[in-house]
Amino acid sequence: MRDTQEGHQCILPRDSGTTLPSNQLDTTPWQRFRRRLRKLFLLSPSHPDTETFFRSFAQITNENRRLVQHYPGFVIHPLSGFRKYWNIVIGAVLAIHLMLLSFVVSYLIYMDVRSFGGLIQFDLILCVILAVEIVLKFFTGYVVLDRKQIVLEPKKIVLNYFKYLRVVFDLLDVVPFILLLYKLNDCYYDANPRFYLTIVLFLYAINIFRFREINRYLVVIPKLFRASENKIIIMRLIIGTIYVVHWTACVGDIVPLLAFQATDGAPEWNNTDYLVGTFLVNVFSYRYRNNDFAEAVAGYARFREYYHKVDFQLTSSRDHRFVLTKLNDALRNQSIPAMYVRAVMDTIQVTMQSSRVDLAGTSRTSDLISSFLVLCGWLWLSYILLNMIRMVISSGMSETKYEEIINELNAYAYNKRLSPAMTKKMLRHFANRYQMRYFDEEAIHNTISNNLRRSIRMETCQHLVKNVELFRDLPNALIAKVVDRLKLEIYLENDVIIQEGSYGDAMYFIASGTAGIYTVGGKEVVHLVDGAHFGEISLMKKDQKRIANVVALEVCEVYKLSYADFQVLIAPYTNLLKRMEKLADERLAKTQGTTDKLSEEDVYENFLQ
Repeated sequence: MRDTQEGHQCILPRDSGTTLPSNQLDTTPWQRFRRRLRKLFLLSPSHPDTETFFRSFAQITNENRRLVQHYPGFVIHPLSGFRKYWNIVIGAVLAIHLMLLSFVVSYLIYMDVRSFGGLIQFDLILCVILAVEIVLKFFTGYVVLDRKQIVLEPKKIVLNYFKYLRVVFDLLDVVPFILLLYKLNDCYYDANPRFYLTIVLFLYAINIFRFREINRYLVVIPKLFRASENKIIIMRLIIGTIYVVHWTACVGDIVPLLAFQATDGAPEWNNTDYLVGTFLVNVFSYRYRNNDFAEAVAGYARFREYYHKVDFQLTSSRDHRFVLTKLNDALRNQSIPAMYVRAVMDTIQVTMQSSRVDLAGTSRTSDLISSFLVLCGWLWLSYILLNMIRMVISSGMSETKYEEIINELNAYAYNKRLSPAMTKKMLRHFANRYQMRYFDEEAIHNTISNNLRRSIRMETCQHLVKNVELFRDLPNALIAKVVDRLKLEIYLENDVIIQEGSYGDAMYFIASGTAGIYTVGGKEVVHLVDGAHFGEISLMKKDQKRIANVVALEVCEVYKLSYADFQVLIAPYTNLLKRMEKLADERLAKTQGTTDKLSEEDVYENFLQ
């Protein structure tokens, strides 16, 4: 195998892959814009999942032809260039929206009211972008992973989106809850905390269910940057942990204050006429809303006076520390980031079960939050541990094994002092052969029966063999044996599959990819795409000279059937053998003595003899 010249340019007209009409001289700017927009909606070869479903340029072209010819122009392919970049935007917007929502709702009582307007406007922009995504989902096809099928029918797209109430969960993301900032601020400072508490718990419950959507983007976005499987798992765990801890810390910081105020005067936790929740509200009002620092200090002094009285008792010393901590924050003018960091550290301590901190004011609320965090922490740590075990210990996983082989190939290239270009080519060959998941094909074949192995081969390759004219009348049993003898070979761009002047000893079937045919004089004649075959006469007439070059124009999966294997299989069928030999002789007679002046048709039909 050798490479063609680096400067080679294909002289044959080649489909762009979009199947859209080309721009003409009289095309208006609006028509050009529509064509570019439509092109963005088609299947993109650069999408990271495209190679999972479509292995060649011809398959991509056929898929785009299906989309253009059979479906309305507003249908968006799920593996299009538009969805590739739009997913990055939506993933970032959704994460910012949800994390900003939890942060603002939890710390708005410490914020300057004048900043609410800017926050509301920013969040409305995020909500509008998320609303656009909901609309686009009604026009975007979806992938059925089990069958590796792309569904583009508009009716099925709509029904799938309504399935399992997916659209309802998406609509909850679009609701601009930050519009409630002024209302929530009034609820806290006007002693109406129950509505505030209900909204906080409602938002937290919603985002527990929305974590699955966030987790999906944590997989999709790294794949767009070609991250390996293990890197995707690590990034997902890290970012997911940050997201969960952030939400829990924010909720754990606001719920105790609301619980104090909502249960103010309850005898089971306050045996005096001193209303601690109301007192905190008054101090915060002086400090954060009226900027009356002197009155806040006076209030703090009055609380400490009550605190040291014998007849003043809260149910738990945790309540004392909690109130004093909040008062200390107000008097020291503690910044919101500092309070947030402390809440995060407290949450981590509890979820790691390393200590118990002052998470709540009332004992009942404290116990509930602490128990909930311990449970969630245990579940999340177990989830992380299982994923790490999967990565580190489970060496039988195909992704892990694949990366081990990649490391071996790099070590091999280093030991053999291969050039960077050759090393890269070797790695690309391996990547295209195994598609990021290593498997030992020989070992698998040795563990299954011959019938099952042939059935598998028939399912994947019989369409290649049955299109061959020489094999048209072969019995199914013989076809199955022929398919079983096929050997897979991978050719990268510019690799020579067949060299002019060499002697033929095999036939070739292109499973995926595009190859170019060149005459003896170097003229490019035709392209061969998925399902094409060449060299069948070499199965009947061994050592016939090749009269053309076959060069891979893109990564090609080619199945090879050798002369020796075919002769062994066809030997018992003497009548078939004679008919096939006669047909081969007729094909040879067409080009005998004219190899230097072949027409394009002759080259295409008889270029390998």
